[in-house]
Amino acid sequence: MLSAVLFAGPAIPPSDKVEVDIPNAMSLIRPEYQPLASRLSISDASIPTDGNEFKVIFRGPEFGELLYKDFREAKRLIELELFLFGNDKDGYEARDILFSKVQEGVEVRYVHDSFGNFFDSIFDGRPVFTGFYNEMSKGGMNVRDFSPLYNIDRSYAEPGRRQHRKIIIIDEKVAYTGGMNITEGSISGWNDCMMRITGPAVSCLRSEWSRIWNYVAPGKKGDVQVNLQPSDVPLSSGKVLQVVPDGADIPAHMAEEAIVWTLENARDYVWFQTPYFIPNNAIVRALKKAAERGVDVRVIIPLEGDLPAFEPVMRSYFKTCLDSGVKLFLRNPPFVHSKTFVCDDYLVCVGSTNLDKLSLKRNYEMNVYIYDEPTAQDFKSEYLKYFDDSYLVTPQIYDTWDGKEKFKQHLLRVFSPWL
Repeated sequence: MLSAVLFAGPAIPPSDKVEVDIPNAMSLIRPEYQPLASRLSISDASIPTDGNEFKVIFRGPEFGELLYKDFREAKRLIELELFLFGNDKDGYEARDILFSKVQEGVEVRYVHDSFGNFFDSIFDGRPVFTGFYNEMSKGGMNVRDFSPLYNIDRSYAEPGRRQHRKIIIIDEKVAYTGGMNITEGSISGWNDCMMRITGPAVSCLRSEWSRIWNYVAPGKKGDVQVNLQPSDVPLSSGKVLQVVPDGADIPAHMAEEAIVWTLENARDYVWFQTPYFIPNNAIVRALKKAAERGVDVRVIIPLEGDLPAFEPVMRSYFKTCLDSGVKLFLRNPPFVHSKTFVCDDYLVCVGSTNLDKLSLKRNYEMNVYIYDEPTAQDFKSEYLKYFDDSYLVTPQIYDTWDGKEKFKQHLLRVFSPWL
């Protein structure tokens, strides 16, 4: 490594094989939510754990401040799996900090999605061919590419299979996950949500991170093996978190399973926030049925999106939702990028999954489910602020749609699996 050449005494290198005992906190979850937690426990890495502490971050500048502080304090290892690492002001700041850590002997491992970063840079008007991403490897970062542009495969001709997760792990002790990338939008601009976590859930996230790390370069030197040893004795301290991945190699569509179950079993309310509202049929049915039986179902989406092509498709779902009693809110700028929901003052989800077909069915995603009443009440308070800063969609909006608008809605909905 570059650090070994520059420094005679690098930090103690990380172990590539670790075994971690984690507590199974299923018994600490309310009995009525245990069926959901059990359904989501698809591996040792996705069992609910207690003994966790976390901070929910609702503002990008706070995320940047905390993340950069943790980067600077890293002693041995920084691991990243990000959909976007922006070729912009905030991306350069984070990259330069990581370069400085490499020079101190810290190993930086980064799972990069070339496909996502290439096209997002084009859509956002950022320069693409600057060497920004190649310089990461040249600067000593250990980079593995989830989807090299030179490797043309079926996924380029069909929707999805993008690496859409946001996972950052420092020294195997601190982890970030949620909806924020390392970009100017996430850190300096948008409404978004992220979690900073310590405790057993960090090992669960690292186990999932290592699975993708090994998958993109099978058999390559530097593979990471994280063996989790679940214990049926919970710690009975801290908060209960459940780390649940989605992806082509997962046996079911876990985010969809969780949302449908929650809507089917909610008693009082389920409130969502999503940047893209293009739900599949299962989600639409669950939203409608919950609202029709009297559950307060609300969805916050952006008043102004970042991609104009999405907006007519999202509007095409307005009538069917409103006719069933689902309340839709258009939130004022800046752009809403949060992917969260809260249910009945107990269950919260913070993750990377949008309420769209691409996220629900095709992308690799990561969501964390929080079983905790105080956290849910905090989220409820935040949502109430969001509603005050939003416009309630009413049926009168249909009267403003001319033939051109309806044609765009129907046409673009055909392409919704790619959006």
